[in-house]
Amino acid sequence: MTPLIYALIVGVAMGALIQRVRASSPAMIAANLRLENLSVIKFMATTIAVGAILAYVIAAFIGKDAMHFDIKPTYVVGVLLGGLVFGVGFGLGGYCPGTCVVGAGEGRKDALMALLGGVVGAFFFTLLFSSVIAPINKLMDYGKLTLDQVLGLPAVGVAIGLGAIFLGVVYMLPTEVKKG
Repeated sequence: MTPLIYALIVGVAMGALIQRVRASSPAMIAANLRLENLSVIKFMATTIAVGAILAYVIAAFIGKDAMHFDIKPTYVVGVLLGGLVFGVGFGLGGYCPGTCVVGAGEGRKDALMALLGGVVGAFFFTLLFSSVIAPINKLMDYGKLTLDQVLGLPAVGVAIGLGAIFLGVVYMLPTEVKKG
């Protein structure tokens, strides 16, 4: 199978899971942001844990070069500002990039608007990149830094350790938070 077929299978599976946990519902997203229902948070933590473990275990067997890990530079100020913009949009719109695509597939008009907003935002980001974003990214630029490098440990060990921590937290957290 070609890599595109694998990507299609993983994408369809991820979309089905997003819909299954109702992460394509702005009401469910709002409940998670208010910490009333943690199902989406638990789903995302599980996805990150399983994905990291699988990616690094596979890379350990077939070689990191075959996996083509593309580590992005650590731009502290740029990431903080980008996280702020993303968080405000996520909180106001009730969607992130993946969930709005699933919501649009469900026929939700608000998801289509969120998708359109993301495209418009990406357009302006592209227009402003060289004059505004690139200089911001130079502030506190630590280069292509990874946690395994910082800790001085093997990447697969760090992935398994963090994955285990994430899965442990997911197991311990309740899905429904009782008001009291």
